[in-house]
Amino acid sequence: MPSIARSVDVAPRRPGDASAPGRAPWRRGHRLRQWRATVSNSDLAAWAAVAAFSCYVTMALAGGGGRSLTITFPLGCLLVAVFCYARSPATYVGFVFWTWILTPFLRRVFDLHFGFHPASPLLVGPVLATAVSGLTLLRYATSLRRTTFVPFALAMTALLYAYIVGLFQQSVVAATYDLLNWGAPLLFGLHLALEWRRFPRMRSVMTKVALWGLLATGLYALVQFVDPPAWDRAWVVGAEMYSVGVPVPFLIRVFSTLNAPGPYGVFLIFAVLIGLPAPQRWKFLALALGLTALLLTKTRSAWAAFLLGALVLQLRQPLRNLPRQWIALAVVLLLAAPAITHPRVMRAVAGRAASLASIEDDRSYRERLQITNYVVGRLQHDPVGSGLGLLGGAGKLQVSADRKMTVGALDSGVLEIFSVMGWMGGTLYTFALFGVVFLILRERSARRDAVANGAAAAVIAILAAAFFGNVFNGVSGLVFWSAVGFAIAGQSYALAVEQARRLTQLPGAPIDPAYARNFAA
Repeated sequence: MPSIARSVDVAPRRPGDASAPGRAPWRRGHRLRQWRATVSNSDLAAWAAVAAFSCYVTMALAGGGGRSLTITFPLGCLLVAVFCYARSPATYVGFVFWTWILTPFLRRVFDLHFGFHPASPLLVGPVLATAVSGLTLLRYATSLRRTTFVPFALAMTALLYAYIVGLFQQSVVAATYDLLNWGAPLLFGLHLALEWRRFPRMRSVMTKVALWGLLATGLYALVQFVDPPAWDRAWVVGAEMYSVGVPVPFLIRVFSTLNAPGPYGVFLIFAVLIGLPAPQRWKFLALALGLTALLLTKTRSAWAAFLLGALVLQLRQPLRNLPRQWIALAVVLLLAAPAITHPRVMRAVAGRAASLASIEDDRSYRERLQITNYVVGRLQHDPVGSGLGLLGGAGKLQVSADRKMTVGALDSGVLEIFSVMGWMGGTLYTFALFGVVFLILRERSARRDAVANGAAAAVIAILAAAFFGNVFNGVSGLVFWSAVGFAIAGQSYALAVEQARRLTQLPGAPIDPAYARNFAA
C-alpha cells in the first residue's frame, strides 16, 4: 500500500524566486498532519471544553459578571471534569492538576475585585473536579482485591472513621468538605494506579504538567519576590498569613499561584523530580526556575525533602543512566546560578538557612514544640480524635454563636493525622503510609522507567516533609497521592510488559490478544 505522505519532486529554489514552491510550508503541513494523526476527536473535544471554560473565567474576572463565579466556577469545574473524564482521560488528569495550581490565584484576583471572604466558594472547584475520579472505583471494583491497593483501603477506612466522628463533634458541612479535601486526592491517586494500562499516555501528561507548571509558577514566583502584585498583598493582609512574612519586595516568602509556601514547596519537589528524567529537551529552563522558586519559598523542610528525593532518584537509577542525570543537574544549576547568586536572593536564603544553626532560638521550632506537647496531651484524654471539620479550611465553615470560627492547621502532618483521626484512625492511616513505602521500595521492575522513578522519589521526599506540615489534603495531598498512584501504575505496567514478553513464543511476534488489551493507551 503506498504511503499517504508521498515525496514530491521540487525544483531547486533560486534566491529571490518567490514563485518557486518552498519546502518549509510543506514541512509545517507534514508535521501538522503527523500531530493530527496522534490526536483523537475525543481529545480535541475535551481541549475545546477546557479552552471554553478558561475563556469564560478570564472574561468574568475581567468584569463580565465576575460575582457569578462563586456558583459557575465550581459547577463549571465539575462539568468540564466529567466531560474530560468520559472523552479524554489524559486531558482529565491535566485539567485536575491545573485547577489546583491556578484556583488560589484566581481566588485572590476575585477577592481583590469583590472583597475578601475567608471561605471562598471558588476553592470548591478543584475538589469537585478531583472527586470525579471516584467513578474509576466503580469501573475497576474487582481489581481492588489486589494487595497493591490495600494502603488505599486502609486510608479510606481511617477517613470514614474521622468523618463519622466529625459529624458528631463538628458541623455536617465542615466535616463533609474536609472529607472531600482529604478523600478526593486519595481517590485521584487510586484512579492513576487503576489506570495503569494507560501509563504511557499518563506519563506524557504528567511530565508536561510538571514542566509547564514549573515554568508558569516559577516565573510568577520571581515576579512575586521582586514586586508582589496587588491581589497577593491584599490577600496576605486579609487572610492574616503571617507565615509568608511581610508582603513587600524581596522580603516575602513566595507561594506563586498557590496559597502558601508549604504547599508550593511540595509541588516543586514533585515537579522537579518528575521533570529531571523527562524527555523534553527544553526542560532545563523550567527546572532552573523551579529550583530558584524552591529556594525563595524559604521552606527549610522542603529544601531537605528535595535533597532526600534527589538522592533516592539517583539510587533508583541504573548505573548507566547516572552520568546523564548528573549532567542534567549540572546544566540546571548553571542556568539557575544567575538568579540564585543575586545578592537579594542570597541575603534572603542565607538568613533563613542561618536559623538552623541555632534551632533552639528559632520561633518556628518553639511553636512546633508547644503544639506537639499540646496535641499529645490532648490525645491522652481524648483518644477518639476531633474528627474531620475542625482544622484548616474546613474550620472556617464552623459556626458558633453566630460567628465564624477559624482553627489553623497544625505544623505537622503526623500530628494532624492523630489529632483528627484519634489513635485508631491515625494508626490505620499510618499503616497505609507504611504500606505505600513498602510497595515502592520492594518493586525493582519499575526502575526501567525514569519518570516512574521520579514519582517514587517524590513519594519518599514528601513523606519526609510530612513531619513539618500536612501533605495529605488539598493540593499537597493531590501531589502526594498522584505520585503514589503514578509510581504504582508504572510498576504494574512494567510487570505486565515483562509477563507479556515471556509469554510470546517467537521474538518479534505480536503479543497474545489476551494481553494486548493491557496496553491500550
